[in-house]
Amino acid sequence: MSPDSHRSGAAAPDPQRLGGLAWARRSGGRLTSSERRRLLAAIALGQWENALGRAKLALGRLPAGAAAVDLSTFQAPDSSFAREAERACAEQPAAIVGHSYRTWLFGRALAQVDRSELDVELFYCGALLHDHGIAQPTPERDFTLASAERTLSCADAANVPGERAEALADAICVHTTPGVSLEQDGALGCYLQWGAMVDGAGLRAWDVAPSNIEEVLRRYPRGDFKRELVELIRAEAAAVPKGRFGLLVRCGLPLAVRMAPFEG
Repeated sequence: MSPDSHRSGAAAPDPQRLGGLAWARRSGGRLTSSERRRLLAAIALGQWENALGRAKLALGRLPAGAAAVDLSTFQAPDSSFAREAERACAEQPAAIVGHSYRTWLFGRALAQVDRSELDVELFYCGALLHDHGIAQPTPERDFTLASAERTLSCADAANVPGERAEALADAICVHTTPGVSLEQDGALGCYLQWGAMVDGAGLRAWDVAPSNIEEVLRRYPRGDFKRELVELIRAEAAAVPKGRFGLLVRCGLPLAVRMAPFEG
């Protein structure tokens, strides 16, 4: 099936799973000891995969189909939900606005390389709103909950069916969870994470053609994004020290951001 399909036939992810919408609402994003151990294992595996990927990047080894991805085919959906999301995206700091649009393009590119089915309307809106809450950290409350709530308000204003809106809110909540998989977490959550991490830390940048990376950065320049992102990450970790960003900061995420293969 085409990666640009409007709907996925896959079963909806369990919102109670680690990182899901129901889990985030119940826990506020705070991890139990067993959940923390599970994510530490996923982070260790991700660091190994990152090391291998950086070697591919240095050698210029692209996966089949990466060079054939045409960013000009990625058009913003013409829907009331998309327009609501665009207006809400503009409420954010400029650094997050640019990151949101870059996440959209990088995520779409990766889905096409992976030949994964992706709901283009929901992914566009999710990319624009996935970090909506990060600029205003709340003590003991994971920022993805605020992002999900703003997404749900946009969906309500656009009369989006509840099932679709909840699916996107779930994907936004899970996107910061290390070790997400298509089978367990669904395409929306995975490509929100993977698209965001191309931009944030250079993860999976080796799966995007250099010409496409250059085009994304031409459209949405990074400015001083590394410094601004590290500040936001540290503020979230301080607000929710037992949350996912608290764990990721202790495992070196700020350093990974600074080492991303981008100038700013």
